[in-house]
Amino acid sequence: MILEKFYTDKYDNDILFINPDMTFGEFKRHIYFQINEFKKMPQENVVLFGENYFEFGVNFFASIFAKKNIYLITDKLRLKQLDVDYILPQKTSLIDGNIEEKIEAKSVVMNFFTSGSTGEPKSIKKTLHNLEVETQCVIDTFNLKPDLLVASTTPSTHSFGLAFNFLLPILGNFKMIRHKIDFPEQIDYEEKYILISSPSFMEKLAKYDFEFEKAPQYIFLAGAKLKPDIMDYFKKYSDVVDIYGSTETGDIAYKRGYDEFTLFDGVAISKDEEGRIVVMSDFFPDDKIILSDIIEFTTDTTFVIKKRSDRFVKIVEKRVSLDEIENYLKQHEKVRDCYCMLCDDKFCCAVVTDDISLDGKALKNYLLKYSEIVPKRWRFLDEIPKTTSGKIDKTKLRQIFGMNLSLPFVVSRKTNQQEVFINLVFKNSCNFFRGHFDVMPILPGVVQLYYAKFFADEVFHTELSTEKVKKVKFSNIIKPDQEVTLKISNSENSMEFSYLGNDKVYSSGIFIK
Repeated sequence: MILEKFYTDKYDNDILFINPDMTFGEFKRHIYFQINEFKKMPQENVVLFGENYFEFGVNFFASIFAKKNIYLITDKLRLKQLDVDYILPQKTSLIDGNIEEKIEAKSVVMNFFTSGSTGEPKSIKKTLHNLEVETQCVIDTFNLKPDLLVASTTPSTHSFGLAFNFLLPILGNFKMIRHKIDFPEQIDYEEKYILISSPSFMEKLAKYDFEFEKAPQYIFLAGAKLKPDIMDYFKKYSDVVDIYGSTETGDIAYKRGYDEFTLFDGVAISKDEEGRIVVMSDFFPDDKIILSDIIEFTTDTTFVIKKRSDRFVKIVEKRVSLDEIENYLKQHEKVRDCYCMLCDDKFCCAVVTDDISLDGKALKNYLLKYSEIVPKRWRFLDEIPKTTSGKIDKTKLRQIFGMNLSLPFVVSRKTNQQEVFINLVFKNSCNFFRGHFDVMPILPGVVQLYYAKFFADEVFHTELSTEKVKKVKFSNIIKPDQEVTLKISNSENSMEFSYLGNDKVYSSGIFIK
């Protein structure tokens, strides 16, 4: 279906990308150039990242027509785990040409990577045909018309993103934006549009009372559990659709309310002996796939998710439900959110709270009323870290739990494309105050550099080095329990930071990218 558009000039004058506009014909000319480049290269594999949809699209289709294998990567760290030689595509150019050899969508295989419940990467293979059938089902189910713009906050390198924010506009003859949305101020469109996003991104919008200048017709969400209050917040603007599925299965069902999921046409499900969902559809190449979610049917085509079977762990020879521990913690008046996991065989818990006085000892005592097994390691955050696809970022959490330095308490943060302002308190109990100095503890300069880099990497998705920092100046002392503002300004080649407060600049410097 999609590949047929490349064998005709019927769509060549249609606008595909906006800001600036680009026709489908111009898009094809970039692809012709890249096909020739790929054919010159001996490697049989192409690795794609998915935040620039134009560049992704050119390289995606060039890979298909050059008969290269496609690897879709959401995290550059995954590159270290590939055991094949690969091409990392460079910039494209224009060339006239045509596609002579027709390729069947069933023969085009894509390699996705998913971390699943364990955090270990797993390769998932699907054909372009699987994704076409899935995408057409979405268009038909929601009766989407060709006069739409598709805007997205998600990359195209996971199953949901590839189907919704990339293949859907091409298959449905919609327009699309060139880059994924990272910040609220980028959501500004005059024409009729749909928004593809994740619950975690929408939670941030709701947290800061975001209001659409012009609301999308639909908001399609996937990647994590959608909280009822987030559904309520955005239902006043748009038709909010919560998509249930996985990288392995693709879309399974959807809901527009709070309880029941409705199956997509062409998807059949059953339950195994443990109550886990068994999925059958043309959206993936296997006969059936069993997921870890425990479901309960409400009708032949609707169901509710009861719990995840993979969230039971063994601790001190006892079987513990991580979901139950989290539910108990969320009943605590000072806990806004939390996430439990095993890290290096230790029971760990990340807690989101507004109360700077809350600590692990208090929560352990609270939990002992409900469970004899309680977390041993605690970290207090202003939000649970999420991946670009909106799932819990277990890799980031493992990094946080493995840190030797105590975390500062984040009071608040404000972020836009160029700057972030984070209000921090380095509590007196932080381990880096010990011995620095006993009579009058002060915040070490190396700690200030570390957390400037830590938050810059987190907010702007960079990988800065403390060895590439210049113009570092420590002007005033930061004391324990003192609230300061960390300001980070992002530019093309550098990242400038400063610690501010009480009309003072405590320290400043510039990281070179």
